[in-house]
Amino acid sequence: MPNLITAPIFEKSPYMMGLLELDADPAAERFAVIDRASLKLLWQKEVPASGQVKCLVRASYALSGVLVMILDDNQEYNAKVADGVTLPLVDSHTVNLGY
Repeated sequence: MPNLITAPIFEKSPYMMGLLELDADPAAERFAVIDRASLKLLWQKEVPASGQVKCLVRASYALSGVLVMILDDNQEYNAKVADGVTLPLVDSHTVNLGY
């Protein structure tokens, strides 16, 4: 009997995305990533107790620059914003986001 036809095995192609690595202030309770051009909210989440945050955004946002904001829900401190943050492009298949 002839060999059975087998499907080829493909390597994962790189899927490039912008990586935000944030070492947040211990008083911060939430962070937000905002597209600078449209002010569209790209990512918003609670800051973990460690203060270490990693998240991925589309490459187009990473290259054009984003706003990164940390917030205190109790309003004891003013929000802090970093403007025009460009993010390095990484292969999203290989990034360990820690969760």
